[in-house]
Amino acid sequence: MLDKPQQNDDETRSASWRADDGHRGNRMSLETATLLAACLSGFLFQVDLTALAAALPDIGRDLGAASARAAWAIDVYSLALIFCLPIAGSLADRYGRVQMFTWGAGLFGLASLLCACATTFDVLLTFRTLQGIAGACITSTSSALLAGAYEGPRRARAFGLWGTIVGASMVAGPPLGSLLADTIGWRWIFWVNLPLCALLVVLVLCRIGNGLDQQRSSAKVDWLGAGLLAITSATLAFMLLEAPALGGIASATFLAGLAASGIALLLFVWVERRHPNPAFDLKLFGSRQFIAMCLVPIAGSTGFWSLLVYVPQLARGPLGLSPLGAGWLLVALTLPMMVLPRYGAALTTRIPSRSFFCGGLALIGVADLALGAISGAHAGPGTLAMTVIALLVSGSGCAVINAQITAAAVSAVPGDRAATASAICVTMRQIGFSFGIALLGAALQLSPNGDYLAAFIVAGASTLALTAIVYWLMDGKQAA
Repeated sequence: MLDKPQQNDDETRSASWRADDGHRGNRMSLETATLLAACLSGFLFQVDLTALAAALPDIGRDLGAASARAAWAIDVYSLALIFCLPIAGSLADRYGRVQMFTWGAGLFGLASLLCACATTFDVLLTFRTLQGIAGACITSTSSALLAGAYEGPRRARAFGLWGTIVGASMVAGPPLGSLLADTIGWRWIFWVNLPLCALLVVLVLCRIGNGLDQQRSSAKVDWLGAGLLAITSATLAFMLLEAPALGGIASATFLAGLAASGIALLLFVWVERRHPNPAFDLKLFGSRQFIAMCLVPIAGSTGFWSLLVYVPQLARGPLGLSPLGAGWLLVALTLPMMVLPRYGAALTTRIPSRSFFCGGLALIGVADLALGAISGAHAGPGTLAMTVIALLVSGSGCAVINAQITAAAVSAVPGDRAATASAICVTMRQIGFSFGIALLGAALQLSPNGDYLAAFIVAGASTLALTAIVYWLMDGKQAA
């Protein structure tokens, strides 16, 4: 039998072990819940984009929107992200990342409900804008929460799983959207968001709580700068997509709109230079390497991401495919995004950055030109097969470089500006997406025959032109 002092000591040690085990159990529960929330939100964000893109022809037909006008259902979402992404991080630092994520998930569910009930195309655009605001809240905080829940090598594995789920969702989205649109209706693309958003809110409130919130910041939020950037992008997108209705690109109205966009851009620069906590730190643009890495996502979005809007319309129109067939055709564009990113990570250590990024962009641009030539030729037995090959090449070019863009941008700036550089890079991707959708829409509407030849040729030429600028900016010494 143990004497009393020794017995008390053993009891104390046992209690300590039980407390440590309970702490580890809570920690594991927190990690698992955070990983599940991050993966679910990433899946929701990507599927909502790609599934809706596949169903755009059905949405346009049901709500009376022509092909180019239907593109607004994607573009307004992107424009809302452009406005919110630069300030969502600041708001999360001020009010808490967990709170921002929770409100974002709840708002995304509400916006999805309203989109599902929309009776006109303009009403749908209004609620898609609300969805974009909510999406920015989720996107800007999910990765930060994941980084806060995991440490060391386990963090890398968690982000690897998160990236795999996001890539898989891009592949699943097009056939899922086409299937829903062809069977029970495109509105179900929004209805299925409701239980997912509810699960996100429950996960955060019941399993994560405030355990991952950091010390709050009191930095001033740059509302005006973010607003001017959104006005610049929205005005340019509106002028391009509505060019035919405005009298063409040589009309006084169109030129006045371009001037207004330019003025908003100048005001944005003026505000950012004077704001104590700017949404865009323009001092970072003193680096040629950083400027290049901001142009890369714009070029990639113009040449690749904008195809998400117009490939389904090509499939349902000239190619004569069924809704589900159009969805599977879009998979050819998105499949490389799940398969190839890890090979891109390996290539970055073997070839110079200049060759790596410009090579990926060149693949996208050449594939777009080929797609234009294919769509402009007379349909034949091999047309569909050649279209699939062109889409696979374009997707491969983007998949290889996409995951490495932010890392390269961050490496081009001082370490204490890494988060700002990352936010700028993500916003640039959305600017390129919005610009690309509008540019291709304008080319489609203004082409003499209204076919897709002009749209895809413009996409390829724009991507290759930006590739040449990136190559010039990334001199050999910096790119090594």
